[in-house]
Amino acid sequence: MPAVEVVGVKDVLKGLEFIDEDMRQRIRTAIDPLMRGVASKARGFVPGNGSVLSGWSKASNPAINYRPFPKYDANTVKAGIGYNPGENKTFSNGFKVSNYVYNVSAAGRIYETAGRNNPQGRAPFQRIDPSTPNSPVGAMQGFEGTKRAKEYTYNKSTREYASNNPFAGYQFVTSMPGLTSQPKIKGVRGGTGKKTKGRLIFKAWSQDSSKVYDAILQAINSTAIQFNKSTEIKKAA
Repeated sequence: MPAVEVVGVKDVLKGLEFIDEDMRQRIRTAIDPLMRGVASKARGFVPGNGSVLSGWSKASNPAINYRPFPKYDANTVKAGIGYNPGENKTFSNGFKVSNYVYNVSAAGRIYETAGRNNPQGRAPFQRIDPSTPNSPVGAMQGFEGTKRAKEYTYNKSTREYASNNPFAGYQFVTSMPGLTSQPKIKGVRGGTGKKTKGRLIFKAWSQDSSKVYDAILQAINSTAIQFNKSTEIKKAA
């Protein structure tokens, strides 16, 4: 009758304790240089001050009594992009390796994500007439289509739209390169929604993510090979 004999049960149990720590170390060692490379590549995508709308890189008027729009400065944006090895902890039932690339400057975050919700910026309009919310007289027209005034009058984001240039949002967003989406990688779930689109760290990640996932799989396979070598399984007739 066919049978399988496992020799060295104690060695196997000892190996199971080893496998968690070995895998954690292998994964961390494998992805660390790759994630640093993503941060470096993202900094390379930061445009110079002369490549963004001229008004964005100018200093704000100190006399204004409200919070100004963040001034763009390429050096500040680059300095705000970096890599953090994150949490690398071992628990009784496993481990956690959490490495990430960050983009923390205000102008850098704006350049990264502008246009995610509205690819052409906030819809420009002709006029709002709150006194006649149900009348076509108060209708507004823009790149996102025609809306009745009632919808805009009671919507906080559009009610407080006070730009001297109603096309500012469109001009701002369309002056930038398009947002880069994440590729669909076989065997990897999620990570392709609008929140993963960007021009800096998300663009770099879209180009290098497959390398990171491959490195993780190779680290897992290497641990499995090492574990198999440390145990002995014999087939008995």
